[in-house]
This record gives sequence, structure tokens and C-alpha cells, in this order.
Amino acid sequence: MSDIQTEQKNIESVETLFHDIATPLLVAKMKAELLADHLPLIIKALEESPELCHSLPAGEKLREALMAAPEIMLSNLKVVQRKINLLSASLVHQTNNFSAHELESDGSSGGSGASVRSAAIKTILLVDDEPVHRDIGERLLTPNYEVDFAKNGLEAISMCEQKHYDLILMDLHMPKMNGEQATIALRPRISNETIIIGLTSLPIGVNRSGLLAMGFTDFLEKPLSLKSLQKLLRTHSLNA
Repeated sequence: MSDIQTEQKNIESVETLFHDIATPLLVAKMKAELLADHLPLIIKALEESPELCHSLPAGEKLREALMAAPEIMLSNLKVVQRKINLLSASLVHQTNNFSAHELESDGSSGGSGASVRSAAIKTILLVDDEPVHRDIGERLLTPNYEVDFAKNGLEAISMCEQKHYDLILMDLHMPKMNGEQATIALRPRISNETIIIGLTSLPIGVNRSGLLAMGFTDFLEKPLSLKSLQKLLRTHSLNA
């Protein structure tokens, strides 16, 4: 195995590990925030209820531990998230360096690598109605790009009328206006250079050609993976 192949394998292994822990970490953060908001009120309500207070475990230390647990969880999760953000930034740097090195080695680059198109991407709009997927996108993308978020197609259209985006990550299935309707409406209003990537947890299958005709550039499976996104962007750089 060549040094380049070994380097690529190592990068992919770390990226896979990063992606595998990102989703459960963000779900844990959301649950901890929910506990932090509501657990103290629930405990207080139980203590003030004559019918229920006798069923609560006795002990002030236990009560203090329960009250403090959500904030401790959130604090620890924030530390881990900061480390993951640093890892994400490092992975992007390594991946971009690898892409340039690979192309220079095989003579297919005239001084500009396959990452030229992706390197030119600075502004991203992530359109998704599910908070967990917006959180995943935020953790993956914000260390390296300027990222805005929309909850549905209507919000996406409004935001694109006010700002140019180099890349739009568009969930296909949303309320109010889905990704297909939004893309059809957006294409006449935005630059031809803007990349629109459809995001879906379902197979595209025979619908692919029809969706491409609507204005999509390509598609990715959810949850979003930094590795898959960068690979797709490099592919379109080569085809540009």
C-alpha cells in the first residue's frame, strides 16, 4: 500500500469515528438541555405534592445530585464538543492537503487541485426541519464555513433572496414547502454556480433523474457526513 493510500485510509478511519460519535453526542446534549429546563420544576412539584412526596427517595445529597446532574452533563458535553470541533477542523485541513497531493502526483492537476471548487465554497445554507440534523450540520460545518439554517423551503427562499450562498444543503422531506418545491422555486432566483445537494434518509432510486431536472446538483444520505460532502464537492470540482 502506498503512502498516499495509507494516509487516505487513516483520514477516512478518523472521519468515520468522528461521524459515529457526532450524532449520539448531539442527541445526549438535547436530552441534557431538556432535563436542565424541566427537572428542577418536576422535583419541586413532586416535593410539594402530599400524595407523591412520600415516594421520593430521602436524602438532601441525592436531591442536590439530581438537581445538579443536567448542568454537569451539559458542561462535560460542551468540553467534548469543543474537542470534536478541533478534530473536524484538523480533518478538513488534512483532507484538502491529501486531495492536492493526490492530484499533483498523478499529473491531473494543472496547479489547482480537485478541491478548487470546494475550497471556493464559503457560505452554506442548511435547510432541514429536524433540530438534530441542524445540530449535526452546525458541528460539522461551522469550523470551516459560514453556515446559516432554515427550517423549511419557504424560509430557504426568503434567506436566499437576502444573501448569496455557494452551497445549499436541502432536505427533501419538510413541512410547509419540501425540498423539491423549494429547489424548483430557487433555481431561477439564484446563481447557476450555486450547488444544491439534496439530503434524504430514503433511497433516491428511479427518482434521481427527475430530481436532477428540478435543479438539484447531487444527493447525500442523512445524517450529514463531512467525508461524504467533501468527496461529492471534489467530484463536482473535477466535472466543472
